Amino acid sequence: MVRIQRQGQVQAKSIIMETEAAAENQSDMRRNSGESCSLTTASSSDLVLDVDLVAAQMNDLEDVAEDDVKSSDVKSDEETVSDDTTAPLSQGVDSILDYLGQFGRFQQVLYLMLWLPAASMAAGVYSAVYLEWSPNYTCADGKDEGRNMDHTDYDGACFRSDNVTSCTEFEYDTSLFSSTVVSDFNLVCGRQYIQTLSKTIYMMGMLVGSFVFGWMGDVCGRRMAFLATTVCLTLGSVGCAVAPNVEMYIVARFITSCGGMGIFITVFVLSMEFIGPKFRTMCGVAIQIPFALGELYIVLMAYLIRDWRMYQTLLAIPFFSFFAYVFLMPESVRWLISRGRKSEAMVVLSRVAKVNKVILPQMDDESDETENLPEMEDNSSKPANAGMSQMFLNPTLCLRFFIMALNWVVATLGYYGLSLSSAGLSDDPFTSFALSATMEIPAYLFCISCLDKAGRKGILAFSQILAGTTCLTAALMPAHLATFTTVLTLIGKFGASASFAIVFIFTAELFPTPVRNSAIGLCSTSARVGGLLAPTIASLASTNPLLPFLIMGCCSCVGGLAALLLPETAGLPLPDTVQEAVSIGSKNKKNNYRNIMLTI
Repeated sequence: MVRIQRQGQVQAKSIIMETEAAAENQSDMRRNSGESCSLTTASSSDLVLDVDLVAAQMNDLEDVAEDDVKSSDVKSDEETVSDDTTAPLSQGVDSILDYLGQFGRFQQVLYLMLWLPAASMAAGVYSAVYLEWSPNYTCADGKDEGRNMDHTDYDGACFRSDNVTSCTEFEYDTSLFSSTVVSDFNLVCGRQYIQTLSKTIYMMGMLVGSFVFGWMGDVCGRRMAFLATTVCLTLGSVGCAVAPNVEMYIVARFITSCGGMGIFITVFVLSMEFIGPKFRTMCGVAIQIPFALGELYIVLMAYLIRDWRMYQTLLAIPFFSFFAYVFLMPESVRWLISRGRKSEAMVVLSRVAKVNKVILPQMDDESDETENLPEMEDNSSKPANAGMSQMFLNPTLCLRFFIMALNWVVATLGYYGLSLSSAGLSDDPFTSFALSATMEIPAYLFCISCLDKAGRKGILAFSQILAGTTCLTAALMPAHLATFTTVLTLIGKFGASASFAIVFIFTAELFPTPVRNSAIGLCSTSARVGGLLAPTIASLASTNPLLPFLIMGCCSCVGGLAALLLPETAGLPLPDTVQEAVSIGSKNKKNNYRNIMLTI
């Protein structure tokens, strides 16, 4: 357009110069001949008109050229803006998060909000340590038949003074707790098995909760799963506090365990899916810290409140606030896109952009703005169990699942086995349990500082082997070196806690969005096998004190070695499709996947 403008200017100037020259010639002729005056005047007027016409044409040409240049510039600017702003939307979800802020104000507020639900699982799991505390007791006839805290021999306390009639009424030592579930429901002597049954059913509830709510999160969404787990956790906790008999108490504990396990899985997955790759490791491990703080919280509450019903009631009160989360908490953008609900995903992204003070890309009024969102596998029309079938029908994902399930079982066995036995580390049940819970925090900080540098696979293998070797060493320690045994047990708890934190984030990164919640839920379900075995293995100490440490130590070492078969996921974006998940660690696709990551 600029070239056309210049050509028009040159052409107009040449015409003007020719016209002026002709006018001068006519002026000379006018001086020589008067007859031609009128003709000359007429010709001059015509030439002037020609000059005006040419000038007008030149101005019109310049205006057209300027308009074309401006139009071209505007169009170029619009194309540039469009390329800059719509590019993130047409790529993966991690690219969108990078554009909106990987850990902006929206993610920070959401992440801190989710700490309270994450801590609630500890109240649901470990409250039984003090709820079901077994105090010393005597038969109601006044004969002192109290026994040691380990209760390895109850025969003498189960009969009256004649040693024939079974004792049905007991008097309990209230110096530590004014009342417990054991003392209120007389879970001693012939009813002692109910204590073990209660713990077993509770672990079964965690198994059911892991499976059901993991599946619900993938089918119905993270928010709906959160609401369902909140209902279970709240009703179960209140039911425990008001249970009129032990049967109702056990049922309420089962419901509580379902909700407690389900809410932690849902919170973990939701927090991971809103945070970009740069901060995912830190936040994925740090979400475990509220669990340790929750353990310290129940120790404090148990120390201040010695009545089990009041203690359980106060633990349940914060759970009611989770109902407000349903209205404040957004649905996962990854899940919405994977289900084909892009319009809802755009609403959530607009909310994130507003809080993070980022301008969303401008869309053409005539086009559908959701067309710019990345394409994923649409699971909205698939059956409810389609996600699980994708995981088991794909040999790569299936192998990963079984290796991760093994590590979940081993980590849970060591974690709960060492935690539940921590009350026996000293004569003070509050100090010993708090010490064991405190060991978890440095384990999580260790993971945060090393996972990105050393990788998930290496740290998981190291943590499992560390827990295993310390347990094996503790089993070989002589009885008079009890202090060293305690130190080794705490180091083992460090390794088990680190392993327990890593398996959550490692599992989330190994599986794609359509099956991620189900994968974590099924792995957590498998982990309940370790939880169910933990009390049984711990009871073997009555036969041989070395057996529990030997079993847990060997299992941890096997899990650590198996972890070396898994691919490394450090620094890679979360896979959104099965193809992306399978390509992780694949020799022929690894470079392509890394290139995608670098492009994002």
